[in-house]
Amino acid sequence: MRIFNLFGKKPQTTESAAVIAHPETTVLEKQQENIPPVDLFIDDEAPQSEQVVEQTQSKITLFRSQNHYSIGYNDGHNFHSSEMLEIGKRKIRTEFRFILEQEIEEMNQKKLQLKMLVVDVRKVSDDTREKLELNVTEIEKSLMKLEKEKELSVENEGLVSNAIQSYHQGFIQGSNDYIESEKFLNAANIF
Repeated sequence: MRIFNLFGKKPQTTESAAVIAHPETTVLEKQQENIPPVDLFIDDEAPQSEQVVEQTQSKITLFRSQNHYSIGYNDGHNFHSSEMLEIGKRKIRTEFRFILEQEIEEMNQKKLQLKMLVVDVRKVSDDTREKLELNVTEIEKSLMKLEKEKELSVENEGLVSNAIQSYHQGFIQGSNDYIESEKFLNAANIF
């Protein structure tokens, strides 16, 4: 075998083996490069319903969660007159009644839709018809409650009373703080 190796160099078996390599591995590597990532097709997370906050909370709840005390405080500090106090209370009542009107309108629309479904379903399924009629009855009860709240709001009673009382307390505190700050400034100007 040395006869063929005239120049005394060792045969390069390692390089030729690396170049030749295993054709199966290069084919597999090329196939793996073409495979899209697993997370492209698989979603590990459970589906979640997308709900808007306004849908989960009624407009009345959002109204009641407003900070009427701080609104009253700012008005009392800036305007500090009994006329502005009454205007602020009237504004709260008006906003509340507007929200009630919107809720009543939406419920009337739902009631109408349910009544139409009752007509469509009456010959198909008695159980479904009865369930729909129960829903209509519940909506009618809710409508009566909203109408009662509208009546009570005229006298600052019902659900609106807390907002008006908070506004009133804030207004008084804001007015008092304004008067105290004016006394302090006037006392400082004397010296």
